[in-house]
Amino acid sequence: MKRSLLLAVFVIIAATAAGARPQSVSLGVGAGVAATHPADAPADVSFAWGFSVNIPILNTLHLSPSSEVYRDAGVYATDIALAFRFVVPLRTADLYVGVAPGLTASGTTTTPHVGALGGVVLPLISNVSWFAQYKYKVIFTGATNARVSHASAGLLFSF
Repeated sequence: MKRSLLLAVFVIIAATAAGARPQSVSLGVGAGVAATHPADAPADVSFAWGFSVNIPILNTLHLSPSSEVYRDAGVYATDIALAFRFVVPLRTADLYVGVAPGLTASGTTTTPHVGALGGVVLPLISNVSWFAQYKYKVIFTGATNARVSHASAGLLFSF
C-alpha cells in the first residue's frame, strides 16, 4: 500500500514538472480592497494598492516580497511582507497558497503581522500575466489583535 502511494505521488510530481513553464522573476502591481475587521464594529473597507516581486526558488516554491497601502480607521497603513508561496503549476494557470509574515506601519506605530494567502496567475501574453489574490492577516497589536482581509488583482511583468 505504501509503495503504491509513493509511486502515485512520484508520478503526479513528475507529470507536473514535465508540463511546467519556465519561471522567471516578475514584478507585480495590483489594486483591490482591504477590510479591517474590528471585534465590536462592522468591517471598515478601503481601497488598497501595492507592488510585489515574484522570485521563483523552485518550480513549486516562490518568494514574494510585497508592499500594500490602505486605510485603517482613517489612517493610512502600509504592509511590508515576505510571502512564501507554494505553487501548483497547471497547463493554463498557476494556483498558489502561502504564508506572509511582515510588518504593518500605521500612524506612528509599527507592529508585526502574519497572514495566509491564496491566488491564481494566468498568462496573458509572452511576458505579462494576470493575477488575483486573497490574503487574510492578523496584526499583533496587544491585547486585541487586528484582522485585515485583502482582495486584489493586477498584472505581473516577467523579466
